[in-house]
Amino acid sequence: MSSSHSSERGFSALELLVIVVIVCVLVAIGVPTLHSRAKASVLDANLQGLGSLVNEQVIEGYSPEYRQSGEGDLEIHLSTHLEESLSNAGTAGYTNPIVGSEGGRVVLNTSAVPTEPQSVPPAVLITDSPQCQYLSFNALPDASRRLLAGALIIAFNPEARTVDVFFVDRDGWKSADVVNVPMG
Repeated sequence: MSSSHSSERGFSALELLVIVVIVCVLVAIGVPTLHSRAKASVLDANLQGLGSLVNEQVIEGYSPEYRQSGEGDLEIHLSTHLEESLSNAGTAGYTNPIVGSEGGRVVLNTSAVPTEPQSVPPAVLITDSPQCQYLSFNALPDASRRLLAGALIIAFNPEARTVDVFFVDRDGWKSADVVNVPMG
């Protein structure tokens, strides 16, 4: 008489618990990494789009002479024209991905580097501050750089005769890429 025993058995509760814990750990590690990469991709795409917009408007003949908010003619000066068009772009405008969709649409046009914590970092900073130009940006104090996390920077650089367009990453460092638009 031979009896056949099935060697198949199910998972014990402990084995299932270990599998669930391992999956949860992998998800906990992977999701923030994917989310961070998605934000970086948004910033990079915004950089390219904004760089193209600045280039188009220079070609159209807007004056590259910097004027801060309220001081220039938006029909003449590139800086005030950009401020107006980006502020009124609605859902087509740029959003700071670090801040989110509702709070991250602020466009600042100022010669001063932001030093006071604002309610939210801007989506776009338009400036002629030498401290915000691409080559000198990382020399800014850490606190000032972090106030601009996620922002796109349009820095008028009269010495180099360019307009530098770059972004600030979530840690407050300038992007590896920059779009340099000649001032004409």
